Amino acid sequence: MKNFNLHLQKTAVLLLCCFGLSLSAFAQNTGSITGSVTGQNGDKLIGVNIILRGTDGGTVTDTDGNFTLQNLAPRTYTLDVSYIGYESLTRKVTVTDRQPTRVDLRLSNAATSLSEIYVKGAALKAENSTITVDVVTIDQIRQLNPDQPLRLVEQVAGVDLTAFRQGGVADQFSIRGFGGGGHGGEAGVEADGISLNEAEGHSDGYADLNVLIPLNLQKLKVYKGPSSVLFGRFAQGGTLALETRKGGEYQEASISGGAFNTLNAQYVFGKPIAVGKNGKTIDSNLAFQLFQTDGYSENSEVLRGTVNGRLAYNLTDKTDIAVSMRGHRSNWNAAGYISEAQFNDPERRDLQDPDGENDGGEKSFYSQRIDLNHTFTPNLRLLLFGYAVQQDFTRFAKFGFSPGGQSERFNNREVYSAGGSLNGSKRLGNIGVDWLAGAEYYSEATDRFRWASSDRVRGDLQQDRTFTVQSFSAYAQGELAVSRFFRPSLGLRYDVFNGNFTVRDPGTEVTRNDMNDLSHVSPKLGVRSTLAPGFDLRASASNGFSLPNSTVKYDSDLPLDPIQLWQYEVGASYNYRTWLTLDVAGFLINSSQEVVENPPGSAILINAGSTRRQGIESTISVTPSENLKFTGTYSYIETEIVDNPDASLEGKGLTGVPSTIATFSTDYVSAIGLGGRFSLRDVGSYFAAVDNSASYGGYTLADLMLFYQFDGETENAGRIFIEIRNLFDEEYSETVFALGDTLAFAPAPLRNISVGVNYRF
Repeated sequence: MKNFNLHLQKTAVLLLCCFGLSLSAFAQNTGSITGSVTGQNGDKLIGVNIILRGTDGGTVTDTDGNFTLQNLAPRTYTLDVSYIGYESLTRKVTVTDRQPTRVDLRLSNAATSLSEIYVKGAALKAENSTITVDVVTIDQIRQLNPDQPLRLVEQVAGVDLTAFRQGGVADQFSIRGFGGGGHGGEAGVEADGISLNEAEGHSDGYADLNVLIPLNLQKLKVYKGPSSVLFGRFAQGGTLALETRKGGEYQEASISGGAFNTLNAQYVFGKPIAVGKNGKTIDSNLAFQLFQTDGYSENSEVLRGTVNGRLAYNLTDKTDIAVSMRGHRSNWNAAGYISEAQFNDPERRDLQDPDGENDGGEKSFYSQRIDLNHTFTPNLRLLLFGYAVQQDFTRFAKFGFSPGGQSERFNNREVYSAGGSLNGSKRLGNIGVDWLAGAEYYSEATDRFRWASSDRVRGDLQQDRTFTVQSFSAYAQGELAVSRFFRPSLGLRYDVFNGNFTVRDPGTEVTRNDMNDLSHVSPKLGVRSTLAPGFDLRASASNGFSLPNSTVKYDSDLPLDPIQLWQYEVGASYNYRTWLTLDVAGFLINSSQEVVENPPGSAILINAGSTRRQGIESTISVTPSENLKFTGTYSYIETEIVDNPDASLEGKGLTGVPSTIATFSTDYVSAIGLGGRFSLRDVGSYFAAVDNSASYGGYTLADLMLFYQFDGETENAGRIFIEIRNLFDEEYSETVFALGDTLAFAPAPLRNISVGVNYRF
């Protein structure tokens, strides 16, 4: 707790310094604008934002709804007027020399149209959110040029990426101290509403983002903790919700290549296609990616290809339908992990372990989704969907440094899901209400086979198992804009699960266990308040759950209940004009019982007992000019095993969770298009062994990108770039865990260079 308070004090000092940046001086001029703002019923509106467009000038209305803007040079100004729950207003006002100009404004109640909503939850307004949701936009994705979508999480405060560097194997990430995200089921992952979490595939909750095309992403939303009613079983640390491009007219290509014989080619296309003679169109979207690399380490080649397409059509003025499909194939080799002694030897760091057995695998993934949406009124929209997934996944894997021990793992998986949500927005007097209610049915069947193997030569069959899981979920949430000072949020989610587990392992009797119906109700409560223009406070308490991460959940003889999680969060955000954005959040998460995977990806489970996580996260962005931008994040977290059957583990910290994560980046582009981006990422130390007997000191990594941006030089836009990754040649590993009496490493590349071009036709 002492360390936590110290880091809290440091963050408070940082915030005070940041707020100091928002002070600016205005030149003295000789005109003024005075006036009032009322609602459409004539009521006085307090705290309305009034901005002088193109300047740093602005004010808010007082307790009588009046405002004054002084010291204005004589000319015509544009006032941008906004207030929560009302339509924004723009008004031109001419100021004359040494004369006050009077203007009285009336705002209309907001009548938000939901007709362009295609993703569940989008009807809820970001300005009323009582929880922390970080967003990575399409412009940021273009600037970063990632070859893997999961790399985008490094832009979010408090999120750490654990790259296994095992080819097409899904990497792992941690959110708020839950370190099994992506690989071990401690975070939800959705792409356009399709769950990528595998209920009983490679690992319980495994999610592979390699099936997505980075250039085709419209945005990434990162929900922190079990805070949203939209996500259930795997949303312990939070959820990654990715959205691809929809509609529009565009063509964009990105091609880059460089170190380790790496090629990353991406293309995205959007165009309305005219049909018939009535002026109707079909919105078409297409994207593909081809990625191949020889890899930094010996025996680490990767080849993958992905295609994504979508067609959308307006059946009537109020009803639209869309069909989307995704196909992915990948094949890879993997060097496996190496010992600490080998990692510390520069001559052998990029080699496979002497007893390695040429790990690797292949994967095919296909998904189909249909959406049928209907707009009843401008403020009421129904979203209906159904989707299916088919997947085959083969992996050859070894954990250890002694001879033998490799296994061939094969999973065949089929998923069917259907559901819908009703999204609404209306006003009750002066109170704005945004709400949604939805339900979803999900069914997944997995056939799992495992053979002993040696250097990919199949041996005896060890496992022949079938898993089926069905779930039904219902959720509802309402956000009320009572006033700018009081905007509460109320939500509730209900989940129920059933299924069975059949074992046909050689040499054993065929058995089948049927899961007891496991159910859970998750309440979500929060409130948001705007104390001053741009300055918001938020607080929330949310309940979540998880199922036991093992086959015991199928044992109907055991009196099992879902694992309980409670998150408590407070946060503050400040936005000053367009050049300063600041956000800070503090959180506490308690779990009733927890089972973690150790080593990561091994399916070896450790009982961590009851746990506690507490920390702070902060983000700041400063844009002193349109050509220059500074961005930084800082997070600190403490984890603790509170209660455990093994008393020696009580008071220990959880493995794989960095105590601190800090990032800093500078982006600059000159008037002639030359620019650069420098980024720095520091990952603090973390425990590598369950008993805290071993740890890893973390690393500091710097990247540099130089580019020429020719947006104004040709009819179309784009950039040519050169990227230097690991600029200072850091020797580090993003994956370190205890394996027997030593540590296992997956070494990251030393300094390497790539070049590329991004072009928008």
